[in-house]
Amino acid sequence: MDNITIDIYNKNAARYADLDIDKVSLKAFRDFSHALPRNGIVLDYGCGPGYFAKKFLADGFKVDAFDASEKMIEIASVETKVNWWVDDFKSFRATTLYDGIWANFSLLHSPKKEITPLIQAIFNSLKPNGLFSLGLKLGTGEKRDKIGRKYSYFEEQEIRNILSNEGFCHMSHYLGEAKGLDGESANFIIIISNA
Repeated sequence: MDNITIDIYNKNAARYADLDIDKVSLKAFRDFSHALPRNGIVLDYGCGPGYFAKKFLADGFKVDAFDASEKMIEIASVETKVNWWVDDFKSFRATTLYDGIWANFSLLHSPKKEITPLIQAIFNSLKPNGLFSLGLKLGTGEKRDKIGRKYSYFEEQEIRNILSNEGFCHMSHYLGEAKGLDGESANFIIIISNA
């Protein structure tokens, strides 16, 4: 994630935390959570203000969560039972640690050329048959939105091919549309796969 995007999130963390979560993301969360082993270990990868990390905690999981925005982690870390930290995607490394990784509209801030190695690192950090949920905006190319955040956009088959090439097996996917921090409505996909 580039520094301009991080700065925008730091300046707007409280406003972002007040955004409503769309129904499609909530359904994907419920299905993902129910498919995880009881008392498993989950990572919220790019957790923002911690909404989903706290929901995983409430569902009985041990939860790790990181984000590149210090202000987002400041808001999230009011909940002390989650292991929170500030980090960027390229620094993340773990080996067969997690039962599930939830990357809900976080990886879309990485340059497209970095997506494959980041997904490789995620695959390596999952236990055998671990679950991965990936939320992205649909489209093509890379560009900044009207408030300056940098995005990489993917077509459905494009991202499914990347996941498959890195060893993930498709389980389910969800298509939706929602308004973001910039006030614009965007089409998105959430894909749940297993390693």
